[in-house]
Order: sequence, then structure tokens, then C-alpha cells
Amino acid sequence: MTPKLLFAIHSVAQSLPLVAVESVTRLLATSSDTSCHEALKATVLNQLANANFRRLVANLLETWEQDANDLDSRALAAALTSAAYGVATAREALSVELVWTGPESPGIPLRRTDQVLLQLIREAKQELTIISFAVYKVPEIAQALVAAMNRGVSLRILVETPQSGDGKIAFSVSAALGAEVMQRAQVLVWPKQRRPIDKEGKYGSLHVKCAIADSKHLFISSANLTEYALTLNMEMGLLVKSEDLAGHVKQHIDHLIQQGILIQVLRV
Repeated sequence: MTPKLLFAIHSVAQSLPLVAVESVTRLLATSSDTSCHEALKATVLNQLANANFRRLVANLLETWEQDANDLDSRALAAALTSAAYGVATAREALSVELVWTGPESPGIPLRRTDQVLLQLIREAKQELTIISFAVYKVPEIAQALVAAMNRGVSLRILVETPQSGDGKIAFSVSAALGAEVMQRAQVLVWPKQRRPIDKEGKYGSLHVKCAIADSKHLFISSANLTEYALTLNMEMGLLVKSEDLAGHVKQHIDHLIQQGILIQVLRV
């Protein structure tokens, strides 16, 4: 197959819904006319109501006719089926959604930061890790976290605290999320003595904002876990469905805990 034909196959597999691809491949695989003639092209294209889909498939059939006339329709159907399966598998393994809080644009559907975070918390089945620089005045989030723990979800929270942040943060986890979360969750900090320090004596901050649910979903955001970040600020993030990426982040946090770089806050 020529690079041009491979590109045309991939374009169809990438752009058409799977049901439309299956319709095309079924006609190609069962056609008595195994070469690319006008009758076969017309039969295939007549199955597609969408003009853009017809254009892509027409380009595929024309490229097949021009660049690979020794390839019969059954072989083309097999190649297209394989490409569509690869695309579907990749989409299942990795999907990315843009998340936005702030001014909206007409015709561009975007979910808000609080909506996505609440969904992750409410749908978590086994474990949940939340990391934020600041946590303050998020009662709905706190209620969802308690409900998650009540159904057996293991909750781990990594935050900056008044002590670890050397005054940068005014509110403790207990004040921000409630005593029940503080008592039942594993609350972690990055102690000052384990942070890098520059020659002027300034040390780094915990500035990560993310959530990991069941080692399958990874939400990365500019938003802190605060009322302003979830309702008033302009914030952007990505919701990533990927066991590979979410698992890597979770394993990295596990490693930092094992190395004593992150430590658990004593329950009071």
C-alpha cells in the first residue's frame, strides 16, 4: 500500500463513526465487483448521508483506484476494518476533555471545573487522590468526599497547610473540608525539610492541582480547591481517561510517600 492510500484509510477510520465504517467495509467485502468501478463506488457512497463522510470515502476509493489497482475490494475492506479497530481501541484507552471555568463562548460546549471534579468523586469506586495548593470553602466537594468514603472509597488528600506552607495558606484541611474528612482520609503534606531551597533560602511550594480516580481518570487543572477557583476565576484543565497516565501519577505519589518526601498529617 502507498502512503497516500494508508493516509486515506486512516482518515476514514478516524473521522467516520464505527457504524458507518462497518457499512462501507461490508459492501467492499461482499461485492462481486472486486475492483474499483463506478458501480461499486456509487453503491458505497449511497450508504452515506453525511456529505463529509462521502467526501472522505470517495477520496479513499479514488486513491485505491489510482495507487493500488492490484488490491481487491476485500483486501481494502480488511485494511479499513483493521484501521477502524485501532482507532476505536486508542480512543477507549485514551480520551481527553477540555474543562473550563469562566466566560463562555456560544457553540463551544465546555464542562466546569466543579462539575468534573464532583463527577470524579461521585463515580469513584475504590480510591481517590486529590492534590491542591489551597483548599477553602467548598462544602459540596466536602460532602461528596464524605459520601465517597461512606461507600468504601479510600481517600488520599495532598495539600499545602499553614505549617508546611509557612504562612502561605491560612486554612487547615479540617477547617476547609471538615473534621470528618480530616479524621477518615489520609492527609499528606510536603514538609519544608524535604523541599529544595535556593541560595536565598527560599523553598518550593506544592503547586500541583489534580485528582486521580481509580487509577483510570486523571484530572489536571489550574484551579485550586477553593470557592473562587470553582466559581469566579478563569481556570482551565484537562480530564484524561487513561489507565496508563493515571496509574503513573498514582505510582509516583506512592513512591514519594515511600521515600518520606510526602508524609501523613497526624489525626487529631
